[in-house]
Amino acid sequence: MLWIFYVFNECMYCCFVVCSQIEEVAISPPGSEVFVLAGSAFQFTCACVSSCKTPQFRWTRATTDSDGMLTKNSTLKFSSVRIEDAGRYTCDAKCDDSSEKEKKLKTVKMTVYAFSQPVLVMPSIWTENVACDVTCSVDAFDHVDRVHISWYLGSDLLKNETQQTLDAANVSDTLTLTALRDHTGKNLTCEVKADMRNNSKQVSYCLDIHYAPKINISASSSGMEEEEVVMSCRSNGHPTPTIEWERKGEVWPKNLHRHAQGNVTGRLHRSNQGVYQCVAKNVVSEAKEEMKLEVQYGPENTSIQSFSLQAISFGVQLNLTCLSDMYPKAKQYIWTRIPDMALPKEAVVTNSHLIIDNFQEHHQGIYECRVIHHSGNTERAFYTASVQGTI
Repeated sequence: MLWIFYVFNECMYCCFVVCSQIEEVAISPPGSEVFVLAGSAFQFTCACVSSCKTPQFRWTRATTDSDGMLTKNSTLKFSSVRIEDAGRYTCDAKCDDSSEKEKKLKTVKMTVYAFSQPVLVMPSIWTENVACDVTCSVDAFDHVDRVHISWYLGSDLLKNETQQTLDAANVSDTLTLTALRDHTGKNLTCEVKADMRNNSKQVSYCLDIHYAPKINISASSSGMEEEEVVMSCRSNGHPTPTIEWERKGEVWPKNLHRHAQGNVTGRLHRSNQGVYQCVAKNVVSEAKEEMKLEVQYGPENTSIQSFSLQAISFGVQLNLTCLSDMYPKAKQYIWTRIPDMALPKEAVVTNSHLIIDNFQEHHQGIYECRVIHHSGNTERAFYTASVQGTI
């Protein structure tokens, strides 16, 4: 006796052919009752133990219409299973030359179970470090005793729940998730499986986590008048924040130009001195950062002023003050006398002040004040101290 073994790997069935007759019919997937999810694609495959080279197959279903024949192929296919497709299906097989009495048959019951596509209810905006509740709900059950609800963040399982569906119009489960910045771009998925059967339905949402702006200012806090200035403000908030520069308590100066992406450029003027503020805003919140801008200038318009209330005469006090327009204050004042460049020993110098209490003839001369600024700039002024008619 010759045996030939056929393997039907796609349909998961085996066919054994024996000499000249069909001995047995098998249906795949196996079992007397098969559960199928409504809406899914599905197929039954019929095979036989036979020596028949060209067996004939026929699928039928008990029906009031004609003989209930569905197809003469070995495979019965459903592109999308419906609730009304539930029932008993029979496959019979025979050889070309055999009679109807010699055919073999097998019957399987298809039970169609159904539940709705799960729905997610969640906040419209996810904010960093805020705990949010997300609810997954499913309804419209048919032939489903229990559902298994699984939550995933990316590929990581967060939670598993099993719930009874008997006499329930709706089943839902709530997940509390604290949003983190690195959750952005990951899928939050709710998967619903009926009574541990293989078919499942799922719904996913790609997380987009919002977080507050954080400001970083890059700028020099001081500069010389007429120098070019660049002030830059950056923020890493999400969604991308708007960035604006303001002058605190004052109108924005016309010589400083505000650009997109938080940049300020211009040529400094002494009137620009003050407190500036960068403001970044998005839907989460706003952030502010201040900087004080100092504009250095001078010395200029330097002069020497005498604070004596009367004309210089011998025996009176000579009180001189060196005045100059500048910011910040002078680094140093240097007093000298022309032409010998030496101050009288009686002269008392304190920064911008020079005082001689008892002015005498040998005190006469041209006094020079040299102002040295922190920037290194200098300017000079002169004052002639003499008793009228002597020089």
